[in-house]
Amino acid sequence: MKPRETVTSSQMAFLAIAFSIGSSIVYIPSPLEQAAGNAAWLSLAASFGFGLLVLSCVLYLNRTHPGQSMVECCRSLLGPAPAAVAAVFLIAMLFFALPAIVAGIGDFQTSIVMKETPDYVFNSFSFLAVVLTVRAGILVMARMFLLLVVVMLLFSFTVILLALPLYRPEYLLPLLPGGMKPLLHGTFIASGFPFGEIALFTMLMPYAANSESAKLNRRLYAAYSATGVTLLLSAVCSTMTFGPAAGEVQFALFRISYEIQIGELFQRMEAIIGIALILGSYMKACLFLFILNRTAVELLRLRDDKALLFPLSFVCLLLSLTMFRNPADFNHQVYVIWPFIVLSTGCTLVFLLSALAWLSRRTRSFPNGRSENAP
Repeated sequence: MKPRETVTSSQMAFLAIAFSIGSSIVYIPSPLEQAAGNAAWLSLAASFGFGLLVLSCVLYLNRTHPGQSMVECCRSLLGPAPAAVAAVFLIAMLFFALPAIVAGIGDFQTSIVMKETPDYVFNSFSFLAVVLTVRAGILVMARMFLLLVVVMLLFSFTVILLALPLYRPEYLLPLLPGGMKPLLHGTFIASGFPFGEIALFTMLMPYAANSESAKLNRRLYAAYSATGVTLLLSAVCSTMTFGPAAGEVQFALFRISYEIQIGELFQRMEAIIGIALILGSYMKACLFLFILNRTAVELLRLRDDKALLFPLSFVCLLLSLTMFRNPADFNHQVYVIWPFIVLSTGCTLVFLLSALAWLSRRTRSFPNGRSENAP
């Protein structure tokens, strides 16, 4: 296997933004509004705190086991057999997530833009673009995504700012009309999608340049905070625009852009937020395919790290066309099943590895089980 490419801490920060925001800036307001009502932004704030805890564990593992991915950490801390089981679980997770991301692109295109075009056309071209990008390597992806993330955020914030005349802050009140249950339901959804997904970022940490390890933690925290602020703004703006009907509005920012009419200069703004949605989904699909391929390569201990890219992509293409029977089934699997999988598998594994790493360091520091101040 060739030596791993490395990316700078700044590039890793932009990869983290692409990984965390992805398509969620357009997708996430609707299910949260449906679950938590006008307390959706509170659910986002609570789940962002949970995501910071997961990110802290990811960074701790990178500090205690530098240059090791999640699978390699499992191998070091648990042994070969449990590491293989963990890798299989991760592959199963990604075989669910990656088709869902690309199916979301196809659903957007066929329901909004080209209603007569079959899903397999968009899904096939999306996977072709994704697999060719991943084949180019993570360094190329990091350089390219830096520009694409800026474009995605610029377009999204442009729509948010131009929609200022549409906002009605009174829709944010009362905060908890249904009590705590809707708030906890929304927190569960957002904790799994997108904030808990940062657990999978452990597979990308070995590619961070060792010479910039001091800057890495600070920049990843800043990037993750930018993600939280962006998603929070998206949810608040959706609530202030659509009020009680926000939970029924699919692609919230895209629908907000429909309503923007400022003279004859700013009209038909939905095109730019459509670009932002596709860019976000494309970048996230690339990173997920990269992680899927990396996990399979480490599980099988292959020398050629690109041998599985096209077979894995083809399997994911078939799954994207067959996994979801209708939009209601898609929503159930993405907003109910996927958050549960992320929390019960990805986050739990990161927490377990972090606890084992801490215990291992403590045992090595005090081999006799005695504290530092003991006689």
